[in-house]
Amino acid sequence: MERILIIGAGLMGSALSVHLANNGHGVNLWGTQWDREIIKEMEDRRYHPALNVDIPENINLFYDDQLEEAFKDARVIIIAVIAKGMRAICQVLKPYFKKGQIILTVSKGLDDDSLHTMSRVVEESLPQGLRGQISIVKLGGPLIAKELAKDTYSEAIFASKDIEAAQYMSILFKSPKFRTSVTEDIDGVEICAAFKNTYAITMGILEGIEGGYSNPKAALMARAVDEMGKIVAAFGGRKETAYGIAGLGDLYVTSLSGRNGRFGQLIGQGKSKDEALRLMDNATVEGLAMTLNGYSFLKALEGEGRINLKEELPLFYQTYQILHQGEGVEKAVEEIWKVD
Repeated sequence: MERILIIGAGLMGSALSVHLANNGHGVNLWGTQWDREIIKEMEDRRYHPALNVDIPENINLFYDDQLEEAFKDARVIIIAVIAKGMRAICQVLKPYFKKGQIILTVSKGLDDDSLHTMSRVVEESLPQGLRGQISIVKLGGPLIAKELAKDTYSEAIFASKDIEAAQYMSILFKSPKFRTSVTEDIDGVEICAAFKNTYAITMGILEGIEGGYSNPKAALMARAVDEMGKIVAAFGGRKETAYGIAGLGDLYVTSLSGRNGRFGQLIGQGKSKDEALRLMDNATVEGLAMTLNGYSFLKALEGEGRINLKEELPLFYQTYQILHQGEGVEKAVEEIWKVD
């Protein structure tokens, strides 16, 4: 049995806790300052109201001022906070990092300031003497928190330059209903995890215009995966990663449900960004910031001669034009569908 520390008691952090606890591991679930209410409720009731599951007895709950205690005996640290908070939380965790630990990142996106992937942000946050002494693993694939907590059939991929660390994480997570695989292409998995949020908005925009018809959605998904593959390759990863569970799989589930797709539908129906967010009770739409960061990221790659943004990535380019340059939705979609 492994002692696992999960940082962040949001829906995904809590769902991962339940899954790993049900796999027989001891789990320390540490909540940030924004998680105090849910930690208290789980502590009092041993039940998670949003996930609608009981909290196993082998999950220990910790408040934000109990970090040192939460780290005790934990060799595996899972960071499950939003991408926007990754660099800040790593600075909080930095004093507790030790040689031989494995850090698994769950967050999906690019850092606002550096435009680096989440794994690179973690690596940059390690004390100089521990770089190369702590293994960093990326969790990729289509995982919806509520379904994971309910033990539905699921699959994920674990990516790391340290393939033994990826294999070890795979073993910890694997169960009769949780299929796992591993890859060394951590850059490819990171890129897919980030950019699928933008492409889920693109899919939603088309659905907002056309309704729930299958022809356009199927065509758009195939093209979106192809674009993700081009981005992965330009960044130095393996293009084929985009065609597997980390790319196609994650994009599919994100497009079917979730805030990015819903936001895109509202935009496709003619709502402004502000109107769409207001109708969604100002929920965080990760793809909105990701599209802005992704554009800067891709322009940097373009400046190095690795990709031609407008010609090779028309779906991403037109989505950026809609969300951040005021392009009309109908005109942008017509550009996407032009015959080559």
